Amino acid sequence: MEAVESEPEGVEAAEPGPARSVMLAGEVPGYDWESAREAVRNLGYGVVGRADDSTVLLILGEGGERNGSKLKDAAEFGIPCMDVREPGRFKAAVLSGELSGGDPLPEPAKADWSQMSTRERNRVVRAWARENGWPSLPVQGRVPMNVRHAYELAHSEAPGKTAAA
Repeated sequence: MEAVESEPEGVEAAEPGPARSVMLAGEVPGYDWESAREAVRNLGYGVVGRADDSTVLLILGEGGERNGSKLKDAAEFGIPCMDVREPGRFKAAVLSGELSGGDPLPEPAKADWSQMSTRERNRVVRAWARENGWPSLPVQGRVPMNVRHAYELAHSEAPGKTAAA
């Protein structure tokens, strides 16, 4: 007969809490999109596009200040920020096994499309798209219209049609 382990009498098994997750905003210096996320996952965190109850950190990379929705979520939920725009900071954190916040949260930047080249605009849209549900978006070529449209909707000032007076 096999021995069956059970909880001591009067002690209930602890339910596991939600897995900790982080948001990544922008490009991490020295890492491509997938390797940065894989490094975070290897440390035991999930990677989410929008904050939820399990989100414990915002990792801010190059251009992260352009992701207004993640910055807004971080401010609203009181999520600490880890600014990794300085080369080597993310790698040092990964090697130490400790991702920690405490850096100031920047104000969301308004994208001035008139002063950006087409290549820069595509880079901004691609970074946003990868963080918001299009992980297989090609790194080169034309940005699909549905992705560009979703980006524009997400960054529009108007929440909807206004009622006529």
